[in-house]
Amino acid sequence: MIIIENLTKKYDKTIALDNVSMKIPMGKITVILGPSGSGKTTLLRIIAGLEKPDSGKIIVDNEDILLKPPWERGVAMVFQTPSLFPHLTVYDNIAFGLEAKTINRIKIDEKVKWAANLLHIDHLLDKYPEQLSGGEQQRVALARALVVKPKILLLDEPLSNLDLALREELRYELKNIQRRTGITFIHVTHDQDEALELADYLVVLYRGKKVEEGSPRRVYEYPATIEAAKVFGHNIIEAHCSDKEVEFSWLNNFVETNCTLIIPQHKIIVSGNDDCVIIDKIYRRNYGLLIIKCKETILRAVVMLRELDNYKVGERVSIEMIDPHILRK
Repeated sequence: MIIIENLTKKYDKTIALDNVSMKIPMGKITVILGPSGSGKTTLLRIIAGLEKPDSGKIIVDNEDILLKPPWERGVAMVFQTPSLFPHLTVYDNIAFGLEAKTINRIKIDEKVKWAANLLHIDHLLDKYPEQLSGGEQQRVALARALVVKPKILLLDEPLSNLDLALREELRYELKNIQRRTGITFIHVTHDQDEALELADYLVVLYRGKKVEEGSPRRVYEYPATIEAAKVFGHNIIEAHCSDKEVEFSWLNNFVETNCTLIIPQHKIIVSGNDDCVIIDKIYRRNYGLLIIKCKETILRAVVMLRELDNYKVGERVSIEMIDPHILRK
């Protein structure tokens, strides 16, 4: 495990990380998910040695790496933008980190070609960055980080500037590369789909605090905090929960709330003709989304694309919730 203990970082009066602790498994892909300003990049920069925390520890192999200079931490980092050296070829960009070490030219050549093959950029080795597409440049940046065989690879939203098709292609490749190399990946993103697709282990940050961690499916379907549910865009419903039933604010016999229900959008079933009304419907790439109003509560429900046209804005409906996750107050 990489053990992060009570990590705090402030910038003047802004708290970027607020007493954050977590355990990151080695040899896996851990994804740090959170909105802008949640402290994701600050965490990576502290691990890499580009920032110093105000307090806390990061333990790797029973040592606090915060006591080591960046070059002795066994860490490499890939940024949101590739930041390649424009005057160097792809080959020389990849070889740059190796040439600072006492490695002979034959070994450097072997390692560069290994990394280029891993990222499918063998045919680009003689080109310069300005001759490459954005996706090709990011592959070069990944190869440059991987060629030094780091113990930990930090990925700071490296796919966010790419088009959708290329992002999805590189997600698959990143997962495949991690499996082949066994290097510990720590990947930060604000994209929920990217997080769930890549993660072996998932951590959610919100306003500088860790609000959730665990397996991706458990964290997504049964978040332990309202903050984590907000990050995923789940339906958050105030209700009254007794031992036998749940009462909602849009029912006549509603009493004071004592619980909060967390309902992912795919766990709401729309049917019938009752006390809720469809106020909008949205076409998404792989599914349809209904926006439903029940009194003052707004809900979002996923439906199959072929069913989207069956619903009309203004239509009255009833809803059923599958396996609601209850947080008691």
